[in-house]
Amino acid sequence: MHFRPRTAIIYLCWNNLRHLPEVVASWEKLDYPKDRMTIVILPAHSPDGVADVIRRDVLPRSGKDLPEIVVIDEENRGFTVNNNVGLRWALEQGYDYVYLQNGDLQLDVAAISEAVKIGEADEKIGAVQSLVCFWNDHEKVNTSGGMVHVAGYGFARDNGKRLADVSIVDGSEIAYASGAAVLYRVDALKKVGLFDEGFFMYHDDLELGLRLKIAGYKNVIATQSKTYHDYQFGRTTKMFLWIEMNRYIVLLAYLRLRTILFLAPLWFAIEIGGWFMFVRSGNIFVKLRAVRLWLSPKPWRLIASMRRRAQSLRTISDRELTKLWTGKIEAQEMPNIFLERIANPVVDGIWQVLKKCLVW
Repeated sequence: MHFRPRTAIIYLCWNNLRHLPEVVASWEKLDYPKDRMTIVILPAHSPDGVADVIRRDVLPRSGKDLPEIVVIDEENRGFTVNNNVGLRWALEQGYDYVYLQNGDLQLDVAAISEAVKIGEADEKIGAVQSLVCFWNDHEKVNTSGGMVHVAGYGFARDNGKRLADVSIVDGSEIAYASGAAVLYRVDALKKVGLFDEGFFMYHDDLELGLRLKIAGYKNVIATQSKTYHDYQFGRTTKMFLWIEMNRYIVLLAYLRLRTILFLAPLWFAIEIGGWFMFVRSGNIFVKLRAVRLWLSPKPWRLIASMRRRAQSLRTISDRELTKLWTGKIEAQEMPNIFLERIANPVVDGIWQVLKKCLVW
């Protein structure tokens, strides 16, 4: 590639002081031309002092052994709002691509160049997912792309599998790209918009991936754009609550009314199974809180806003939108015999039949 598009890395590093030395070391080794790249660092008023260390040790290296460094330190308002700060800066400065890098994620030497190469292959590619492996085990996959369950759950494909056991075609389409390590085409973001700030976290990247898809763009995987994530699964009440809320918000915002009615019986059956699993795990209060929140106007206003935007962008059918969706939840950190032996086979079998009937 003779001409290298201008690319900005957006690095949100709230509470990531311990990761900073290795992250910065990975920036030094990038094979992308330093004069075509800027790193926008967003400490988000992190309480661990990472902003002070960046200003003292990293910022003086800007434009020298590191690419240009820009620091924007605004208060922590969540993944969507804080990343949007960096994204807006990059759009205003005329960059061609923006790359989101999690605070606990290292970049391989060719991570940016390989992602940009895939993006440049087709102007209809809106998002390029890097192959994400584990920080302490580079031969173990964290995600090879986001999967969307028919009930709206987003999850990481191939999580926990050995890299040698995973077969992925470089540049192949995925349902959506994880916000941990993704390259976005700026022209696509200008058309569809940035992260929806109605989401604090969870499913925000899924929603943007569906928005790109519905507008006619593709989400793809770059297998040679490798990254290493210090990922640790953490189960919290807020995590479960946001997932339960946001998955239905996305379904109701993006699917046509006839599709919602068509899938409602399946969703009802899945919901019954979900209540059973929440009771069994002792997290029933999360479901009850989600029900209470659904009685407030906030989620309905968000759904209405998203529906208007989605319909204004729509260029494809629901059949095309859902073609990569699945009826199975696989490769997750919490083994569940009911899910694996009963729910997955039954739901996926039904979904495969329903998908063929989804002709609009």
